[in-house]
Amino acid sequence: MSRLGHLATMSCAGVAQLMCSAGAAVVAARALGPGERGVMVLGVTLGGLCALVGACGTGSALRRRLCLERGDTTAVLSAFTRCSAAGAVAAALLGVAVTAGSATFIDSRMAAPWFLVAVGCFTAVQLVIGQVVDAWYAAGRFRRGAATAAVTGAGGLGGVLLASFSPSATTLLLAQVAGTAAAAVAEVVALRRGGLLQWGPGDQVAALLRLGAPTLGLSIGLVVVLRADRYVLGVTAGTAAVGIYSVAATLSEVPRILPAAIGQLCLRDVALGHGRNMADSVLFGLGTTAVAGPLVALVAWPLVVPVFGTEFVAARELLVVLVAAELCFAPWAVASRGLVGGGWTAAAGWLGAASAVAAVACYTVTGTLAGATGVAAGSVFLYAAMSAASWTMLRHRLSARTPAQLGGR
Repeated sequence: MSRLGHLATMSCAGVAQLMCSAGAAVVAARALGPGERGVMVLGVTLGGLCALVGACGTGSALRRRLCLERGDTTAVLSAFTRCSAAGAVAAALLGVAVTAGSATFIDSRMAAPWFLVAVGCFTAVQLVIGQVVDAWYAAGRFRRGAATAAVTGAGGLGGVLLASFSPSATTLLLAQVAGTAAAAVAEVVALRRGGLLQWGPGDQVAALLRLGAPTLGLSIGLVVVLRADRYVLGVTAGTAAVGIYSVAATLSEVPRILPAAIGQLCLRDVALGHGRNMADSVLFGLGTTAVAGPLVALVAWPLVVPVFGTEFVAARELLVVLVAAELCFAPWAVASRGLVGGGWTAAAGWLGAASAVAAVACYTVTGTLAGATGVAAGSVFLYAAMSAASWTMLRHRLSARTPAQLGGR
């Protein structure tokens, strides 16, 4: 398939996945109200972060290793499978511990036993899905990987719809996990049939972890940047503020679909030595976001209250600010993936870690001063700084490559 075909397919799958996520958010917000919805959002946020920690960057490591591998890939695929299995258990336990700890200063409902079970299961399932998608991408099967993300998103939406009668965050999260897990099992079976799920000697586990671990800074840093705003709001303004803010944030992420797809392709391009057109890719991502962002705001503004209810009216103003932030985020979505593809994982990790520290500091200050509006405004400046830093770093490293390296290996 051509590059344009890959972009079109991945974008369509991204739209489908986002529609499922947005649909689940709408159903949950209407069923739960701001307070319970905020509890659910915080559980999902912490679970997603712990899933990345449990994966230890092995998905990104596999994507680079398979691009360079010229012989038998059984050993590296077996190491990836072992890391994924162990990581799912470790991530689930970490998710439960972090959520229970957070309950002491955010909301006691987060420490309810069944809610902690839901968070643990959600964390493990998210890690598995992420690893399956990375495995398909590592093999260059972008359409299949994108389809996995969309199918599992649909499973989660189905679960939420079946439990939409309940006003409990625990019930809805358990239902979402059940639907997602059912779809994830089918995707794991497909991965096995595709030859990308192996269980042999684990002699390359250490090598895979050494290559992947530095990317944790980038992966975790990105999640902190994109999700710490909810956590800070939970601490400074309560779970109801988180519920309202999450509605605006979910809608604002629609323009991110194409830059994210471009970034996935660029990771493989740079890994294979094709880095000449990175500037064009960044500009293309910027252009599509500049067009899609205002359209999303115009369409969503009049629909927020009729769809979510009058309790969520404040999400409209937040949406406008967060759409502006997405424009600033687009270059990062492309350039940061290029750094991983080029093997500059240590630099990418330090960049991600620095961004995470900056995000916590920025959101804490702006959230304390101006609540949800302050956090949204802080993300504009934060995303712009991240994009400038990642693009500068990537451009300098690509310019240092020899013509033979840039032309392909």
